[in-house]
Amino acid sequence: MRTISTIVDNGEVTPSIKETFGKVQEALQAPFTPHFFQVWAVSEESLEGIWPVMRHILTSGKVSRKLKEMIFVAISSFKGCNYCQSAHHAFCLSIGVTAEQIDDLINQYTAPTASPKEKAAIDFAMRLARDPHSSSEDDFIELRGHGFSDEEVMEIIAMSGMGVFYTHLANATKIVVDSGFKKKIESSRTEAAEA
Repeated sequence: MRTISTIVDNGEVTPSIKETFGKVQEALQAPFTPHFFQVWAVSEESLEGIWPVMRHILTSGKVSRKLKEMIFVAISSFKGCNYCQSAHHAFCLSIGVTAEQIDDLINQYTAPTASPKEKAAIDFAMRLARDPHSSSEDDFIELRGHGFSDEEVMEIIAMSGMGVFYTHLANATKIVVDSGFKKKIESSRTEAAEA
């Protein structure tokens, strides 16, 4: 049986979609438009709603892109989303997350070798991905203790929700992983094996 992403042809690239694709590549600092967005181009209205969520939450704000990408890898793995896990694994490699940290995020949904501040944020975001009702004032107190502002705590909550949302979309459509992401991950593994 074919999957949605192989049944639905990538949408026609109209001038407005081409503009969106350019914004996606620029904001993600990606050398290509990820297949995820190409598939959603078949429904321009949906694409125009989906992309700003990522632009505002993942690529903007006070919390570092590195930490947000780490959160995304952990949630993607937990949600069993091969596409998001692969895509954000590749982005993590491009922004300095170590292979060991990525393996921990994939296998344990945490990063014991990250800084205590990063680990606290990842663990909080993961807990919310499992049970969004679990948040409390204690979380704000703990994360403030690690140096996060209330604004940053809200960004972490938004990132957790975005991770759940995007993995839902990618899992439902069974997006095929881009060859560019696969090559980046394979290249990293080859380099590690040769070191």
